[in-house]
Amino acid sequence: MTLLDRMRIGLACCVAALACAILVGCNIAQAVETLTRPDPVVEAKYELRAEPTVVMFDDHYSIVTPVRLRREIADEATVVLMECGDMAEMISPLDAMRLASKKDREGRVSISDIGTGIGAGQVVYVEPVRFSVSRIAGVSEPTALFRVKVIDSTTRKRVWPDDEKGGAAGWPVNVVLSRDEAMNLAAKSNSAVARELARRSGDEIARLFCDTKYSQHGNRLLGQ
Repeated sequence: MTLLDRMRIGLACCVAALACAILVGCNIAQAVETLTRPDPVVEAKYELRAEPTVVMFDDHYSIVTPVRLRREIADEATVVLMECGDMAEMISPLDAMRLASKKDREGRVSISDIGTGIGAGQVVYVEPVRFSVSRIAGVSEPTALFRVKVIDSTTRKRVWPDDEKGGAAGWPVNVVLSRDEAMNLAAKSNSAVARELARRSGDEIARLFCDTKYSQHGNRLLGQ
């Protein structure tokens, strides 16, 4: 091997070593940035007042069936609001459903009347637009769409969303389960897909009103 060949080999080794050092340095810098960067937070769309509150699920057109799924959606939203929204004075959704059913037989009643009737200062009003689960799992994605708004029982007015953010129509909440998830659930029982869609729906509705933290990889943190 000539002297020139040795010099070429030495130069190549130096270049390779320098490249490795740069790469390691970059990886370390990225790791440090990941560790020190704050977890991303999805902020609440609206902050509920700390007072007696009820989630009222109004399915006037029987979009969500069977009926027990309506209760499961409202119950899940209530529990999540108590846990992540620090809403200690939540009223059972069943109270609102029973009063609404009674009043409906007497004639259409207002949302604020339901709230006042069960002692709720504010009502989280949920109206379903779509709740679709295919009879054959995997054919299509199970989806649900709701319109949500907050009504002040005392003033009888909508306090959220304002006219620029949905107004009287309410804030849209869209929930989707993947086809793979639906197929896995369907293997357990015929009702598992619909019940998971209901649970996820209640969770997403509640998270309109509380901050939720996620990891750098997009996963919700424990306790969130």
